[in-house]
Amino acid sequence: MINVFGHLNPDSDAVCTAAVTAGWLNRCNRPARAWRPGEANPETRYIFEAAGLSLPPLLDIPLKGEPVWLVDFTEPAQGPADLLQSNIIGIIDHHRLGGLVTQLPPEVWIKPAGSSATVLWLLMDAEMRRTMPPTHAILLLGALLSDTVNLRSPTTTEDDIRTATELCVLSGVKRKAFARGLLAAKTDITGQSTEQLLHKDLKTFSLAGTDVRIAQLEVSSPGQVTPVLDELQNAMAQMAVTTGAGLIVLMVTDIREYFSTLYFAGPESGNAAPCSVPDMVSRKKQLLPWLEHFLSQSRRQP
Repeated sequence: MINVFGHLNPDSDAVCTAAVTAGWLNRCNRPARAWRPGEANPETRYIFEAAGLSLPPLLDIPLKGEPVWLVDFTEPAQGPADLLQSNIIGIIDHHRLGGLVTQLPPEVWIKPAGSSATVLWLLMDAEMRRTMPPTHAILLLGALLSDTVNLRSPTTTEDDIRTATELCVLSGVKRKAFARGLLAAKTDITGQSTEQLLHKDLKTFSLAGTDVRIAQLEVSSPGQVTPVLDELQNAMAQMAVTTGAGLIVLMVTDIREYFSTLYFAGPESGNAAPCSVPDMVSRKKQLLPWLEHFLSQSRRQP
């Protein structure tokens, strides 16, 4: 049985695309089951409810020696602690390659698209697409619209636009109404603790030799974060101490006005003040290169 899952602190692309990947593998006569390595966020729950499907179960099995198919990540630090003891046989992703080492040659499908959902759709042949259950089309559409912020993110490609159109037809979903509900769920942070907010979309990277943790909060207005901002910054400082990370970054992204405000903590932050960056909404395509430049410049200074 192939175990399919995405990264820790899973977003909608990681959970939805893992579920559909497992379905695709099963339809290819390759027994598979989907998991989620963390709690689903409100947006992901919205998508599964729209599809009338149950969430994959929490990943609770030891991975040593288990066949594994990864979705939406290749950075080992973004996976379970025993990931490298598993037998990684497949990868579907749309991010840069991480430091993953496999036991045997895996099937790897990585493309610079706006979502892993898009990569999976492009991987399927015409018959596999035609016979896909409409419920799975809703999951892929939700994942795609989430990762591309309804096709507005700079990561959006022509493949994403075509894929979204085709998935709308197959699923019977009206994109405008579906996206409105999805984005409302994405930006709803009410009732969530500081810990939940900081870990809602937290990823670990190695940049310029530094252990970097980046948490992204997508909001409809920065004012949503103001009441808990001091607590978030205190939690960031504590995270730097407990994890030993060199840099903690909180990226608060306004998806309406299209900019991000960055907050920093950790020994490599250089006590940098918060800053707002116009037109920055993508962690992978915009923030990561920006941070690599930031770290390189800070180390050159005497």
